[in-house]
Amino acid sequence: MIAKTKVDMKKICYVIGTLGIGGTERQLLRLCRDIDKNRFLPVVISLRCGGHLKEDFEKYGIRVIEVGKKYKIDFLFFLRLIHILHKEKPDILQTFMFTSNTWGRIAGLLCRVPVIIACERSTDKWKKNHHFFIDIILGFFTDVIVCNCFTVKKHYERKIRPVAGKLIVIPNGVEIEDIEKPPEFVAQKKEKIVLTAGRLSPEKGIQYFIKGARIVLSKIKNVKFIIVGDGPLRENLERLVYECGIKDNVIFTGYQKDMKDFITMSDVVVLPSLWEGLPNILLEAMALKKPVIATDVGGVREIVKNGESGFIVCPGCPDEIADKIINILSDDEASLKMGENAYRFVKENFDIKKMVSSYEFLYEKLLSRQQHKKG
Repeated sequence: MIAKTKVDMKKICYVIGTLGIGGTERQLLRLCRDIDKNRFLPVVISLRCGGHLKEDFEKYGIRVIEVGKKYKIDFLFFLRLIHILHKEKPDILQTFMFTSNTWGRIAGLLCRVPVIIACERSTDKWKKNHHFFIDIILGFFTDVIVCNCFTVKKHYERKIRPVAGKLIVIPNGVEIEDIEKPPEFVAQKKEKIVLTAGRLSPEKGIQYFIKGARIVLSKIKNVKFIIVGDGPLRENLERLVYECGIKDNVIFTGYQKDMKDFITMSDVVVLPSLWEGLPNILLEAMALKKPVIATDVGGVREIVKNGESGFIVCPGCPDEIADKIINILSDDEASLKMGENAYRFVKENFDIKKMVSSYEFLYEKLLSRQQHKKG
């Protein structure tokens, strides 16, 4: 079989706001890393410079182009983005989340990119009517809008009804084979460990995790609560820990590139978010056979079976979070069974290979449709 040349390969430009650590950024890294390089040439365009994951993309041989957006309204950045797309001449343009979906699609239209794909990753409670109006208008010029779970798809079906027919679902994926390898580090611990992770920002609801921790510690003393991540609310959250009188039992680790060791040492993983899409931390925890506790937001019910692989609680309710933590920490046998159930479900439904092959199939389908139009 003759290998494809670079001329035969189809170039995909992925436009994303930043390469900071986040669920969407990590999913994009996995997609670019594993996509069939004999058929597709991935190029990542980051609107802002820097980001913890930039080196990871480059380590896997993925070219990263930084546009240099500095301000919320920055017309010079938009001109640079147009220049980049005009120079790259991609066969496919794929954008992620509102800012990139907006400016990326407009630039793609002006540069006459043959195939344009937008991605919606969360229920985005912050969006106002004018945001959805922009989504609708640009939706008419978009080939497909990819959602990462059915809950996000249903949300957008209501919000962008005139273009709802373009919405499809490709779920997030997790590296099952990599997860199954022995971790590099396993803690020898005497305490029980409860973990949460994510950007320390309002939508993640970390304050409710902390308030839940205070309730748990009033009943069980030998528990450590680990908060992995960084963000604008860190100082406020550290102050809340101090005010709750639990500073000796709560650890802020800051940003961590690899979550595997932290999840491995934990007894339960908690997601206290106020809104979400399809949370990666839950998939990774379940793949490592950990029971999970998650708020009833976004696509949580699509991955957590309440009472079987973990517990689902109401958003903003530290009492419920605490009750379920105590439940899991007090019953090792039930906890072990939940972890096994979680692992089997994720392995069957959320393997990274399925996600990558779904995107490859989508790209081939859209390129074939485009070629048919030309013909």
